Amino acid sequence: MTNTNTKPRALLFGLGGIGGIYAATLARSGVCEVSVVARSNYEAVKEKGLLLKSEKHGESHHTFAGVYKSPADAATSGPFDYVLCANKALLSAIPSLEETIAPAISQDTAIVLLQNGVGNEVPLHKAFPANTIISAVVWTGGKVEPSLNPTVSQFSRESLTMGVDYTPGIDKAVEDEKVKRLSEILAKANSDSVIVNDIQSARWVKVIWNCAWNALTTVTRLRTNQIFASSPGAEDFSKTLMNEVVAVARAKGLDVPLDTADDLMRQIKEAQGPGLPSSMMMDNEAGRPTEVEVILGTPMREGQRLGVPVPILTTLYTIVRALDWRNAHPDETKFP
Repeated sequence: MTNTNTKPRALLFGLGGIGGIYAATLARSGVCEVSVVARSNYEAVKEKGLLLKSEKHGESHHTFAGVYKSPADAATSGPFDYVLCANKALLSAIPSLEETIAPAISQDTAIVLLQNGVGNEVPLHKAFPANTIISAVVWTGGKVEPSLNPTVSQFSRESLTMGVDYTPGIDKAVEDEKVKRLSEILAKANSDSVIVNDIQSARWVKVIWNCAWNALTTVTRLRTNQIFASSPGAEDFSKTLMNEVVAVARAKGLDVPLDTADDLMRQIKEAQGPGLPSSMMMDNEAGRPTEVEVILGTPMREGQRLGVPVPILTTLYTIVRALDWRNAHPDETKFP
């Protein structure tokens, strides 16, 4: 099926902090028909819509063309031009992401990943070999506020780096047009996005950031500036960890500059007060599974495959996996 509406149709799957921000952003553009899959807060979003509190854009209230409990329910409304996935990147999830969104994917649907990590595109290409996969590096901060009314807060930093993870056999010009169109929709909402030709290099720069701050905040239960204050060697340790992942990315032939760790250290030290938390830390504290495989596991395994030493990365991967295991087996890990 092909969308015959004048406005492109978008479905947002994963209505958490990031998903809520970009659902509201697409709706604010005025040039896109936006539907959402709201699982845990379906009734509230359907009845009340979504309130966005943004340091950049102010407060705005948004309702959606459709609010659904699942992509299968959403598919009954017709084909979508874009299905944006802002759910947690859990490669071991049952059912998998590709199985969950399959009913909403038509022959012309572009799948957009708004997720952390690397390697996320691989199962989607396998499941949808004829569809465009747009990969986005999210440098936007946000969270869901505990409230009777569905509310998402967006922090000051906002940016998307987008690019096509090209599908063999599809005309590149056709795929490039789809990411260009999405960027134009976002621009109508005064939302910052940039299109790059080499999205994997951009994703690996972000995972270098995530490997350090997601992992270290999770295992220490401290924010970033608190980690730096904890010992004289904390900054050097963090930078050494990032440089392990830089070495892996460069061994893969990606365009990741040698001074990437220096640049990311500078950015993180711009944070005020106690510094930044991370989604991985909050997930682990709440007893939810973490994105350990796409953030730590894939870079670790790539380092091992390429013969690049990754001792700190391997250590942190092992510890975070253990923390996940503890959350998954609460009755087995109680102290006497």
